[in-house]
Amino acid sequence: MRYDKIDWNDIWKELYNENLHCRGSDECASIWESREKARDFLNRSRDNPERIHNIINTLPVEPGTRVLDIGAGPGTLAVPLAGLAAHVTAVEPADGMAEVMTEYAEKEGITNLSVVRKRWEDLDPAIDLDGRFDVVVASYSLGMPDIRAAVEAMCKASSRWVYLFWFAGTTTWEQAQIDLWPALHGAEYHQGPKADVLFNVLYSMGICPNVETSQMEHTRTFPDLDTAVAEFREQYRVETPEQETVLRDYLAKVLTANGGTLLHSGMTTRVKFWWEVNGCQ
Repeated sequence: MRYDKIDWNDIWKELYNENLHCRGSDECASIWESREKARDFLNRSRDNPERIHNIINTLPVEPGTRVLDIGAGPGTLAVPLAGLAAHVTAVEPADGMAEVMTEYAEKEGITNLSVVRKRWEDLDPAIDLDGRFDVVVASYSLGMPDIRAAVEAMCKASSRWVYLFWFAGTTTWEQAQIDLWPALHGAEYHQGPKADVLFNVLYSMGICPNVETSQMEHTRTFPDLDTAVAEFREQYRVETPEQETVLRDYLAKVLTANGGTLLHSGMTTRVKFWWEVNGCQ
C-alpha cells in the first residue's frame, strides 16, 4: 500500500476502539463522573506542578488572549490560564471534573472562566461557544474516536493557534496494563493511538505542525499496598479474588518504598504539536 493512500484517521479509530474494548469503558470521561476522583486528580496535579507549568509557559497567552481549553478536567490548566488571559472557556463533559473545576475557580477568585459541559464531539460552536479563540489547546485529552473531525473543529474555533499535547510510546500506566492483562483477562492489552498516528492525521489534513518531544516522570504515591490495590482495581477491571491476588502480587513487586510511602513511577514521552491555523493549512 502506498503511504499516501493510508487513511490515518481510520487507523486512529481502530486503535481507539481496540483500547476502549480492552478497558471495558464506553467513554473516556466516564471514570471522572466522581467528584472524589476528580478532586484527587486535581490534588495530584497541583502536588506535581511541573507538567502544568511547562504547558502554560509554552502557550502564547497574554492579558488580552481568549483561550479554549478542550477536555479541561478539573481545571488544572484552565484556572491558572484564566489568571493570565482575558477569558478562558473550558470544555469538559464529566460532571465530577466540571464541578471540581468550578470549585477550584471560585477558591482562586477566578471570574473569567466559562465551563461547557459537553464532549467536544457533541458541541455546537454556534450555540456553545462565544466566537473564535486566539489559542485552542487540548492537553492530553484526545480520547476522541474521530480525531480528524475533532481537529477540524478545533481549527474552525481558533483565530490563530492550536496546541495539542499527547503521548508517544508506552506510558508507565500502560506498561502495567500490558504486563497484567494476560493474567487478569487472558488477552493482550491494546494501547490507544499515539503521537505517530496523530502526526500523520495532521499531515494528511494539510497541517504541518511544529513538533517538540520531552521526557517527564509520572509518579503516583500511596500510603500502603491496600490503597494502591483499591486505586487500580477498577482501572484494571479486577472483579474476582483471584484477579485481586494477581494485581496485589504485581504491585508488591513494582512499587518502591519511599519514606513510609509506596511509589509507582516511570518516564513517559510527551509530544507537543502546534500550528497557526492561517499559516499551515
